[in-house]
Amino acid sequence: MTRASLPSRRLNETTAFSCAGILYTVTIGFYPDGRPGEVFADGARTGSMTDAVLDDACIALSLLLQFGVEPAALVHSMGRSGDGRTPASVIGALADLLAEARHGG
Repeated sequence: MTRASLPSRRLNETTAFSCAGILYTVTIGFYPDGRPGEVFADGARTGSMTDAVLDDACIALSLLLQFGVEPAALVHSMGRSGDGRTPASVIGALADLLAEARHGG
């Protein structure tokens, strides 16, 4: 597999979402064809373990996208709560957002 680097200047969208009662801000960067290629998230207390885990998760999700993993495959790999629909963690919620994301392209 080859990593598809994003252009230095790229379109992105920032939005807010809530997971387990915590408000997060997420920015998704896009390839020129509209596919998501990176994700950044904020919301955990700065300097906390949760903040560090969230940063690492965003790096891992971004690399998976850049190596060609489809966002839908990420969604199907993440844990779900008892209802089978709700993400079990903020990382699953990010995967859901990536699967829904598409920019004009």
